[in-house]
Amino acid sequence: MKRSLCILFLGILLIQVSGCYVYFIARLTAIRIEMREQLNHLPDDQLTLLTLTTEEYQKAKVDDHEVRLNGKMYDIARLIIQKDKVLVYAIHDEAEDNLLSFLDEIVKRSTNDKKPVPSQLVQLLTLIFLPTENQLPVNSSVALIHATKYTQSYLAFARLIDSPPPRS
Repeated sequence: MKRSLCILFLGILLIQVSGCYVYFIARLTAIRIEMREQLNHLPDDQLTLLTLTTEEYQKAKVDDHEVRLNGKMYDIARLIIQKDKVLVYAIHDEAEDNLLSFLDEIVKRSTNDKKPVPSQLVQLLTLIFLPTENQLPVNSSVALIHATKYTQSYLAFARLIDSPPPRS
């Protein structure tokens, strides 16, 4: 029972932490599929012609279907390779640019946060809700940092028993 509750709690925390990145991956996949569908139906006069050298193309190439040039993402409709030039017929992918800038902004904000953790949060995370058993003798003194009703009642109960359990 305790194990399943711990797994459920950790699962909820992981979903919360990774939810933004899961959304990012799902949205990026959907955008790429939409753009490939759109490229199949666009005529050549609506495509942008990028004339690059072979070296520039290799530097700008993200994968077989995309190129990043001057900070903008382009989806490739087709390539024409000449002697020392590569003609790229592509379309500017504004949705992917917006999504990538959104992710960059999230990462920058999280890395620029230099505020210390509030002391109330530290106290909450260091609370002792369940005392550990069988670590100290019953009559020894225990220093509590955070005293709650539960830990006080448990220690009072534990100190009442000074003899070992009866033998059967």
